[in-house]
Amino acid sequence: MKNIKSCLLQFVSMSLLSVLTLTGCGNNNKNQGVESLPASPPREKVTNVSLSTVVLKDLDETFTLPGTLEAWEDLTLSAEMAGTVHWIGPKEGDRVKKGEAILRIDPERLEAELARDQVEYELQKKRMERRRELAEEKLVSQQELEDVRQAFEQAKARLRISRVALDKSTLRSPIDGILDRLLVDRGEHVSEGKASAVVIQVNRLRVLVDVPERDIAGLSKGNKAKVFAAAIGGSSDPGISGEIIHLSYQADPATRTYLTRIAVDNRAESMRPGMIVQVVFKRRKLSKVIAVPLYSLVDRDGIKFVFVEKDGKAQQRLVRVGPIIGNMAVIENGITTGERLIVKGQQLVIDGGAVVEEGI
Repeated sequence: MKNIKSCLLQFVSMSLLSVLTLTGCGNNNKNQGVESLPASPPREKVTNVSLSTVVLKDLDETFTLPGTLEAWEDLTLSAEMAGTVHWIGPKEGDRVKKGEAILRIDPERLEAELARDQVEYELQKKRMERRRELAEEKLVSQQELEDVRQAFEQAKARLRISRVALDKSTLRSPIDGILDRLLVDRGEHVSEGKASAVVIQVNRLRVLVDVPERDIAGLSKGNKAKVFAAAIGGSSDPGISGEIIHLSYQADPATRTYLTRIAVDNRAESMRPGMIVQVVFKRRKLSKVIAVPLYSLVDRDGIKFVFVEKDGKAQQRLVRVGPIIGNMAVIENGITTGERLIVKGQQLVIDGGAVVEEGI
């Protein structure tokens, strides 16, 4: 019996202790709720941007077409007489001057014939002079004088023929250029008219361009153009200036394009015949237009707009885009001069959003 009472007392004590403990915890939570501060409102997002003031610009509207370079002169030289090639001077790739000898064909025989005819010419000349003196003294007849004169003229003609033949035995370059190819070898027997060497002029080149019908009307002889090597990937090629020297009047019936020739100064020899190049023509000059960098445009679902900054806020402006010239887009409507265009960070802002210029 005593044990049962003892157990009941322990149970009641533990129950009271639990109630007190729970009550204390409830009070603590209540006190904590009273003492906590209200949450702060979220801060407005500010986007860093780069700005550019809208101004009027003068731009050249251009178009670019592929072209092919060709040598200003590309000459295939032929042998003017038959014979054996005894001597070749310059090698392929060497520069040659106008009149410089490239090869000689059987010159020894022709030199001997020239020497023989030179002696005969001198002999007949002296005979004629002697007969003239005798004729003045009435010691020979006029017929004898005429016979000697004819012999002299014949000797003079044979000498001239020998000189021409010797000159033709030497193949010479008619221009300043480069010996691009030798088509014969030393010791080879060539016939008259056989192609023997190719000489090209490269300090001046021609560009051949097929211009479409829609662009030919804006071009004329004397117009300038810029020629660039057609490099793969990025290139810092400054290009070389050219001038239109010919525009065909009749279109190619297959392509409906007009052959255009452009002369370029290639004294630096930065380009070679046969290269594919890019030719930039000027279509028209645009004066005092608003043009913005292409990368400042935002295109969403085909709608183009830009953002301008005003009083620390971004304002969205729908724009009508005109011609694209290089990396600039002409804006026909939507923004005005003096406004501060967002050119960096525009993809991250929203209409009415807070912005700050980088570096401020």
